[in-house]
Amino acid sequence: MDAPKSRLEEAVEAGRALGKLALYFGCYERMGHYLHHPHGLTVSSAERARMDGLAWSDGLMDGGLLSNGKRPDVYDGKVFWTAGGAKVFWYAFYWWDRSVDKRGAANSGFYVRGFGWPEAQAAFDYACETFPKVVARQHHPLVLQNPNPQPVANA
Repeated sequence: MDAPKSRLEEAVEAGRALGKLALYFGCYERMGHYLHHPHGLTVSSAERARMDGLAWSDGLMDGGLLSNGKRPDVYDGKVFWTAGGAKVFWYAFYWWDRSVDKRGAANSGFYVRGFGWPEAQAAFDYACETFPKVVARQHHPLVLQNPNPQPVANA
C-alpha cells in the first residue's frame, strides 16, 4: 500500500495538472502595479478570484514580501523568492525594480505554478523566458538568491 501523499505533494500535483503558468506583478510598460498575463494583459479581479491557489495578496506582491523579508530597498538585481499554496503550489520571485517606476519602494515579481519542489531555478528561468521584455529592461542582471535550498523535513 502506498504511503499517503503530503500536502506539499498534493499541491505540486495540482499545479502540474493545471499546467505551467507565469504571471508578472508590477509596471508592465507604464506606471501602475498590476498582475499581468504573458504579453501584458492585466489579470481582472474576477479572473483572479477564479485562479486556484495563488497564495499572495496584492499587498504582499506589491512590496510586502520584500518588506516582510527585511530586504533593503536597493535596486541591484537580487531576486528573492518563496513558495507555497494550500491547494496549488506556486513560486513567488520578487525584486526591487526602478526600470519603469523610478520612485522608492517600486518592485516587481513573477508568480509561477506547474513546477515541483525544489525547482526554484527552473521556475524562475521559465518566468524570465515568458516575460523577456521585463527582464531586458532591467538595469542589472536578475540573479536568483539561494536557488538550491535545503530539503524540507517531513514535507
